[in-house]
Amino acid sequence: MREIKKDKYFRDRQSTYIILGIHCAKCGKEVLLYQKDGRGGLKRLYLNRILAPESIASLQDKVERVKTLSMLKCECGVDIGIPMLHREGRLAFRLIPGTYSKHKEKK
Repeated sequence: MREIKKDKYFRDRQSTYIILGIHCAKCGKEVLLYQKDGRGGLKRLYLNRILAPESIASLQDKVERVKTLSMLKCECGVDIGIPMLHREGRLAFRLIPGTYSKHKEKK
């Protein structure tokens, strides 16, 4: 698992965060761990905030363009997120409502 990110986006959101486990709604398997900064709902997963597994967390170091990024899928084949480029220039997965559940993890 990667360590907590403390960059300008973290500081812009009052330096508050929670760790969320993102699970598949169909099979219940954990897909990834995510650092959610600030308040508000979870609409997208920024690549630089994905903590585990390493295969997904390392995408931030490998992918530079949204066209080379594939869908975020569970092992059972359910599409959970669509690749996107946020207006801040950050790569992310836009979450598909109803395909995932989230659970707060202990820090």
